Amino acid sequence: MEKTAMILAKHLKEEGIEYAFGIPGGEVLELLEAFRLVGIEFILTKHEMGAGFMADAYYQLTGKPGVLVSTLGPGITNTVTPVANAYLDRSAMIVITGEVSTKLKGVYTHQILEQRDLLKPVTKWSTTLGGCSDSQSIQKAIDICKSGYPGPVHINIPTDVAVMQQKYIPRRKKTTSKVGPAAETIDAFVNSLREAKKPVVLAGVGVALEDAPAIQSFCRNWSVPLITTYKAKGLLPENDVLCFGGTGLSPVADGQHMQLVRDDADLVITIGFDPVELRSDWNLSWQTKTWNIDIVPNEYQLIPVDQEYVGNIQSFFESVNQITEVESKWKQEDCLRYKEDLVKKIEPQEREGLSPFDVVSTCRELLPQDAIAIVDTGSHRIMLNHVWQCYEPKTLLQSNGLGSMGYALPAGIAAQMVHRDRPVVIFTGDAGFDMIIGELAMLPQHQLPVTIVVFNDQLLSLIRLKQSRMNLETTGVEFSGINYQHLAKAYNGNGITVETVEELQAALKEVQSSPTFTIIDARVNPAEYWQQM
Repeated sequence: MEKTAMILAKHLKEEGIEYAFGIPGGEVLELLEAFRLVGIEFILTKHEMGAGFMADAYYQLTGKPGVLVSTLGPGITNTVTPVANAYLDRSAMIVITGEVSTKLKGVYTHQILEQRDLLKPVTKWSTTLGGCSDSQSIQKAIDICKSGYPGPVHINIPTDVAVMQQKYIPRRKKTTSKVGPAAETIDAFVNSLREAKKPVVLAGVGVALEDAPAIQSFCRNWSVPLITTYKAKGLLPENDVLCFGGTGLSPVADGQHMQLVRDDADLVITIGFDPVELRSDWNLSWQTKTWNIDIVPNEYQLIPVDQEYVGNIQSFFESVNQITEVESKWKQEDCLRYKEDLVKKIEPQEREGLSPFDVVSTCRELLPQDAIAIVDTGSHRIMLNHVWQCYEPKTLLQSNGLGSMGYALPAGIAAQMVHRDRPVVIFTGDAGFDMIIGELAMLPQHQLPVTIVVFNDQLLSLIRLKQSRMNLETTGVEFSGINYQHLAKAYNGNGITVETVEELQAALKEVQSSPTFTIIDARVNPAEYWQQM
């Protein structure tokens, strides 16, 4: 017999989980002790929002569910944003909340909320452990968070249940047979492909790491170009002639991609595609014949589908790749011309001072190809997704379905914890950075030498742009700046202010040998955003 808290910790350890993130209260102390005993390191954060974004990044980079731990009252209310982010961005997350004893639940009111009801809209499943068949309930929660489209699940533990003795049931090793597509489905897809002259692939958040090699082989075998949403960047190396880059939120880049999909292409192949990543202009839809390949059916109706395969994406393309008689669909010169036209649209023609484009392009040029980048929400994110090249999947992390500010710093902390041997660079606007700034204390504590590039314009640039286009006065979007050099020093890091490309180049060379974190305060001219959007 084991305590319920220990049973939960053991099941998480069975999944290979190394970290849990959060802020404890008295209601979860038994769980923290169980984590210690089984060898799961509990990472104390400064805010539950930061903990949730760390858990999200942990899943993105390892494929193991991220674990978020919070207590009752404000602890659970602070979790709603990162849990909603995981729900919309398809991240497997196990959200564990402590609760008062079941004996007090009916009469005690201090900090009491209906915790399951609070998280129900943004979780796949929720349960309160009750001290009977909890070992099976925990295994069920883990399976649900990973199955189909991954997402968050919620496990609620009352304090008296946490110490209750009950039977631990080890997880049995399970072999799942993946049923491949029927031969007639492959034939129908290949026939559509043979009839097409200009097919194009549109891939999104539902594509998993294991799907990438088969999709890459398909695109190269048939010479079919690939457009990705922001979450799928790197599915095909972005210096590949067949990779047409990212799409989703940029009016400039999207305009060219939309024309291709709606007017020029004669077959669109959507893979793991979910319009949660797109701005509303994509709602105009298209008439182009469309095949959808996904693990769940297309039910959102924003994108029309003529034929569909629902099942394992990897198995589907492995079956397609067995076809030996292939046809080259796009000429290399046509692909190069398309990519060149897109670069011309993205690169600003006139620059005064240090432009955001120059910041990103300089960082991409000087930082190693295997660097893991994390970008916060804001004008800089939209531009960065079309300038920063990814050469592997899951090397540019961001909040896209929810689009939450404050994501980048905590996600970058988790990324450096997972990949101690790889450079991690965090791109953030000054406003988003200021929201979550307390998490900086974790960098020296855990010896994480991340590079933080702050786009400093002391303005909510995207909101200001919208005000201008609505002929409204500038209100509520300007703020006083922080001295980031002093801030970095206060947290035992380095701070460098740059106002030119040359100063940025020197700073980037300096940070690559730094044993501690560095904040690069990039004093940018936000005028470029107006050209991009």
